[in-house]
Amino acid sequence: MAYRVGTTSLVFILALLLWRYARRGRSLRMNKVSYSKERVVIIGASTEDGLGAAFLRQYLERGAAEIVIVGRRQDALERVRDSALKQFHVDRANTSKVHVFAADCTTSKDVIQLRDFVQAKLGGLDTLQIVFGVTSILPILGLANVDPKNLNSSNTESTQVHADQSGLDSIANAVQFSSDGNIKGTALVLGAFIPILQSTSIDPRVVATGSIAGIIPAPTRAIYCATKSAQHYLLESIALECETQAGEAILGTNQRRALVRFLILVPGPIRNSFVKTYAVDSASGPRDNRKNALDVDYVVKETLNTVDANKTGMLVLPRAIFWASLLVKFNSTYVLH
Repeated sequence: MAYRVGTTSLVFILALLLWRYARRGRSLRMNKVSYSKERVVIIGASTEDGLGAAFLRQYLERGAAEIVIVGRRQDALERVRDSALKQFHVDRANTSKVHVFAADCTTSKDVIQLRDFVQAKLGGLDTLQIVFGVTSILPILGLANVDPKNLNSSNTESTQVHADQSGLDSIANAVQFSSDGNIKGTALVLGAFIPILQSTSIDPRVVATGSIAGIIPAPTRAIYCATKSAQHYLLESIALECETQAGEAILGTNQRRALVRFLILVPGPIRNSFVKTYAVDSASGPRDNRKNALDVDYVVKETLNTVDANKTGMLVLPRAIFWASLLVKFNSTYVLH
């Protein structure tokens, strides 16, 4: 029995490696879309130490043609823009290259307004960066204030064994907020922007930031793991849909829809303020030790290098975690029993 399980695991891993190799790009993307002509939208760029701001700095360094940064807070976006422009010695009086648009991308009205803005300012789109999202840092029982380890949203010790209605409502709210931020928003943005990508770019890309929590379960991250895993499957499924749509006629034109390629960034903990800023369930709770976390600029450069190399699928950082995620699929305790 153990031999059969081991053989099956080996065959699975070899098949996966062959599949990943087959999906590797054979040429550089810049041969089709040069840096100086690339039109980029970065959704989720309102914190200066975040991935969105780091992507902006890299695109500025590369000399991207037009960039739109998106977030909920206009003032925060302007600070991110001004800081990036100052860092790369771009004339601060000339901000036409970096456009700022405040939007809540979990609402259809805001997403439509953003789409209209992008079409008016950029005239099309080559790269869509989906960086926004929220996290959840408490165990399920902690949300209901009945956690036996006292990891409660109230920051007090548990006084009862069973959750009351208020506690269950707290769980429901955390699930709703997380689902809106990680799944609903992603779906709305893709629904609005895929047709633009298909009809205005010769080599369109979607780069979406997922999380290692979407491939490896973790305590105190149940809701986050669930919604990020769902986001990964949403992205992978829509990527397949885009493959079937490539080459279809665009209504009212003689054009054909381009193939939209997807890259899902799956990083481990990153050294920034994401958890502190975007946790939906508690201002104080269990935090990752981020001393040895990934550097933001490293993650961004690895991601853009992967896009440049025409690679698609999933980019797991650090890369060793990819193999760990495979081992998680095999429950050794269950096999032994």
